[in-house]
Amino acid sequence: MKKEKLLFILAFTLFVQLSQSQLIMIDSETGEYNYQDVITVAGISQQQIQVRAKEWLDIVYPENDSIKVLDTSLYKTGTTNFTWRLIKKDIPVTIFYDIEIKTKDNKYRYEFSNFREGKMNGGEIDAKDLKVYIDRFPTRYQIYIEEPIDTEITKAIGNLEYFILNGTVEDVDDDW
Repeated sequence: MKKEKLLFILAFTLFVQLSQSQLIMIDSETGEYNYQDVITVAGISQQQIQVRAKEWLDIVYPENDSIKVLDTSLYKTGTTNFTWRLIKKDIPVTIFYDIEIKTKDNKYRYEFSNFREGKMNGGEIDAKDLKVYIDRFPTRYQIYIEEPIDTEITKAIGNLEYFILNGTVEDVDDDW
């Protein structure tokens, strides 16, 4: 009986810890939100990867500033909008983040970083660091902000990989 109670307490403690853990990827060195990886795409040249990555950025993020091209790197600001519910109040949120795609023959490196929450004001981004924004809310509600961001960035990363490999946007039917 004592063993069952101990296992229950441990399981409950683990559940509470996991339910309050952060979804968004965090850089272990800086503590900032960051998604990055190197993806191998055999048989595709650096130039082809760069052209496809630029096309993808134009298709997926048409509303933002132009793409900056430096040698083998592309830079652009991405935006995600969503509404989350805090108790009984809907809160609209706009997230801005920097996207960098570096290209080489047969591989590329993406990085989504510098996440911030805010709005466009006179053509300029007026925003605060996302971590500062999220930390304002009670811990148990933070997952409701993090989850749509993580979902959107993870979807974008998968879509980028598909586009680099195939030259087209993946046709995903979310209504199955």
